[in-house]
Amino acid sequence: MPTKLEFATPEGRLSLSILDVQFMAYDAGELAYRSTRDFVARMQSMGLGEMAENYARSLAQNKVSVMELNEAREDAQACLGREAEYREIAEGIMPRLEKLREIITQTQLDMRANVDRLAALSAACDQALRQIPGYRPSARSSR
Repeated sequence: MPTKLEFATPEGRLSLSILDVQFMAYDAGELAYRSTRDFVARMQSMGLGEMAENYARSLAQNKVSVMELNEAREDAQACLGREAEYREIAEGIMPRLEKLREIITQTQLDMRANVDRLAALSAACDQALRQIPGYRPSARSSR
């Protein structure tokens, strides 16, 4: 059975295997960047799935908002040169844009909060590892 490390984090007291603590301290961000699905699965296996799922939801909502903005832009471009239809189309686009603005603002706030939570957890994991007598982070993680 792998040795567990118990320590305080902004999320509360955690008890994780040293391998999981090292992952959180040094590799979680890179995995989240490469594969959200793998990141969520790994975090779920550690009992931190809710945090990873919130991150993934915010990331997905951001991608949907970008697609919707592109659609609105295409609609706006389609009405250029068609004065007669302009008002009707503009009346349909403006409420969509306002709603998208609200969604994007909230999504950005949620993403920032999630990234801040993940960063604080990563820092707490690094600090916990450094409390182990003789522990030396790998050369890759001490950049």
